[in-house]
Amino acid sequence: MKKYFYTDGVTNFGPFTLEELKEKHISRDTMVWFQELGEWKRAETVSELNELFILAPPPPPGVIASGANYTNKSSVPGDLKPPKTWLLESILATLLCCLPFGIVGIVYASKVETRFYAGDLVGAVKASSSAETWTLVSLFFGLFGFLLFLGIAIFGTSLAFLFN
Repeated sequence: MKKYFYTDGVTNFGPFTLEELKEKHISRDTMVWFQELGEWKRAETVSELNELFILAPPPPPGVIASGANYTNKSSVPGDLKPPKTWLLESILATLLCCLPFGIVGIVYASKVETRFYAGDLVGAVKASSSAETWTLVSLFFGLFGFLLFLGIAIFGTSLAFLFN
């Protein structure tokens, strides 16, 4: 019995029988592989998988299917670029401002390109937005902490001069 594998661009899933693969709701652009195939191919190019897409219309022109697999930058259609990752800003905010919130920013920042090249554009944009939010929260908490420390230092110095 033939066993199929598919990938989301990051993780490989399988082995599955053809019946099990039907339950996975893969798209036409999902990359699939089985032993006789030799190399990974888009599901729509494998004739025996065509029955999976009989009721599913193809994506409209110019729209990237949610299951599309863009594992390298050269296979991304057109000049489409991933959203801003905020990785550098998150790292700096973590080191210089507020550790806990900066780490959350780093986690989201690391998901942006992974999701983008896996074809999940909506997920990439959400991860970018979350990374920005947590980076800015870290920055503001760091600035607030610095200003609070500075205020306490000035107040303490003032008291020392008053009582001497």
